[in-house]
Amino acid sequence: MQKRTIASFGYHNQSAPRHTNMCRLLRSEGWNIIECHTTTRGFLRKCMDLTRQYWNVRRETTALLVTFPGHHLVPLAWLLTRLPRKRLLFDAFISLTDTLVSDRKRLSWYNPIAWMLFFAEYMSYHLADEILIDTEAHKHFFAKRFFLNPNRIRVIYLGTREDLFAPRGTSCSRTDASIEILFYGTFIPLQGIEHIIDAAAILQNNHPEIHFTLIGSGQTRKEMEARAQEKKLRNLRFEECIAYEALPQRIRNADICLGIFGTSGKAQRVIPHKVYDAVACGVPVITARSPAILERFVDGREVILCNPGDPQDLSRTILRMAGTLRSRNTC
Repeated sequence: MQKRTIASFGYHNQSAPRHTNMCRLLRSEGWNIIECHTTTRGFLRKCMDLTRQYWNVRRETTALLVTFPGHHLVPLAWLLTRLPRKRLLFDAFISLTDTLVSDRKRLSWYNPIAWMLFFAEYMSYHLADEILIDTEAHKHFFAKRFFLNPNRIRVIYLGTREDLFAPRGTSCSRTDASIEILFYGTFIPLQGIEHIIDAAAILQNNHPEIHFTLIGSGQTRKEMEARAQEKKLRNLRFEECIAYEALPQRIRNADICLGIFGTSGKAQRVIPHKVYDAVACGVPVITARSPAILERFVDGREVILCNPGDPQDLSRTILRMAGTLRSRNTC
């Protein structure tokens, strides 16, 4: 039987966990992957470069995968896969309008740009033969919002970079009583960083041994810094973004990692990279209970769950986990 070949089509980050894990899965299913990848600037130049690359390998391929981010590349990919007919897959990963309008509130539904994005999404999803998404909860959302047949949507979970994120060598390395808690992210609303800050404020006076480090930058960073200053937190510090390759060691150096705690609809439908990364490193991770997280993880086994948007419950969960860690570290 002839081996199937798929062209990976876009300007994706080729070392991102989403892409590397998808390629690993496709190879395990018998696909040979050809990269049609562009680094050129400008939309038209990207389209020309990708068209040229695909045209050179079109006879070898049986399918084309538009990678994330690539909503605006799907119409071009659809044209390229008509004659001869090839199967068209699209890794949608997220909804643009759900992210920019509903979650991050960068746009209002009264803004014509929001509706332009919606129709662009609608068209890209209906042109593709198969849409790839990251959770079953997201699949149901996509099917309902964009009037899609659920059978055309396939769930491929995020996962992590297994070549980078691996357990630390020992589970009993800390010699003091401190508990180091790590969060890293892009400071977007669904992460619910305000609830982390409020939990730190609850713990500050009676549990000074618990320290929080928040790494990253983004939409809500300044707002979160102001919130921490207002509460006069001494047990929490902010750090700038660090190299992706440096994250595994920072995770392994922490006692507890934090996931997301937002209450938005999108927060209920996603499993963030940081959860997969911490689990792969063997570090306890606390995150909000959601339909998505329960698709892959068991509360109290791989992850520790708390109520979303509830700093009181988060602080109690941290204290309970801290007590467990102290008993384990008595060597």
